[in-house]
Amino acid sequence: MHLFQITDLTSEHVKTERFLDDTVSVVSHSGLHVTEKLLLERLRHLPEAPASVLIAGNRTGVTAMTAAALFPECAITCHAFDVHHARAILRNLAANEFSFSFTHDPFVSTAGSHVASVKADGPPQIRVACTTAIPSDTYDAAFFMATPGVMTGELILDQMEDIHNHLAIGGTCVIACDADSGPLHKQIRAIFGNISIHADKRGVSCVTARKREPLQSPRGFSATFPASLPGGETYTLCSLPGVFCHRRPDAGGLALAEIGARELQPNQRVLDMGCGCGIVGILLSKSQPNTRVTFIDSHARALAATHRNITALGLEKTELILSDEGIGKTGYNLFTGNPPYYSDFRIAELFLRTAHATLRPGGICLIVAKAARALEEVQIAQFGSAEIIPRRGYGVVKSLR
Repeated sequence: MHLFQITDLTSEHVKTERFLDDTVSVVSHSGLHVTEKLLLERLRHLPEAPASVLIAGNRTGVTAMTAAALFPECAITCHAFDVHHARAILRNLAANEFSFSFTHDPFVSTAGSHVASVKADGPPQIRVACTTAIPSDTYDAAFFMATPGVMTGELILDQMEDIHNHLAIGGTCVIACDADSGPLHKQIRAIFGNISIHADKRGVSCVTARKREPLQSPRGFSATFPASLPGGETYTLCSLPGVFCHRRPDAGGLALAEIGARELQPNQRVLDMGCGCGIVGILLSKSQPNTRVTFIDSHARALAATHRNITALGLEKTELILSDEGIGKTGYNLFTGNPPYYSDFRIAELFLRTAHATLRPGGICLIVAKAARALEEVQIAQFGSAEIIPRRGYGVVKSLR
């Protein structure tokens, strides 16, 4: 029996589930997602023990841990786009005493807490990758949780093509999805050809496909759009599936950049948090000489799009940081943030704590929101005062450090 525990809650507040004929037991807060349950059960149906396995779209690491237990000689890669999910996987691996490594794109640095790898003789059992694309290896099998509520349709298609590209000829791909299965099955057939459907009920499906040949006509899912400050030069920026406001400039981001440009002086430092494709920091960098911008985001693809844009525009005084916890640096003159507003302002509060910790005295914090009045109260609690500046149908909330 393999026992995996992925919660710190006491026994009376957890749920225990068993899989693979009771050979695997998982203790969690409220149970595994239905798509992960389907993937776990399909592990035993692989035609032979794989030499390499890819786990994509997972947030717990349980599928990777189970694969490592079933196939101890197998090289396992667990991929996540968001460092918040990657850190959850790392915590669970460490708690269950798996050895692992962590990789990210070479053009970013990381900040925040890190989980130390469990030491073991030989190579790590599981590689966790928080990268723009799947690490460039060849995999015998891939298991993919496609969750439309979390991933956009374009990101799912983009990742399925990426998985297909990295599978060995004859390799197996198992895809579980918790949405209307018809459109997804059509897309999987377009990429892989014939598929086997194992579950298709209650809006949940699980299919297996095999790679027979290289993809003949891969699609490109990146996009470009123009962006500018009023009266300023227009720049062409790119975005990628999975990045906020893919294929178009975000009106809130433009409002934030326009207000930020009024406050920014030459030779100043800017921290652009939740940077997306980099639109705010790039426009600010172009608006004043010698502006130094630090771009921070938790999503690997956001930083990849930003990296493409700053490279294309020749911006040199920049830094890209992958983090969901802020950074430890200080001395910034201007902080800009465009946070998501689910979770009762918890993410906005993280942005504001980061702004307060990183700005120098006299520095300016600018946060943009549709519900600016509610944000204003949160910002006053952090900074003591705030004012709302209307712009483009949004409110940019300004505070002084």
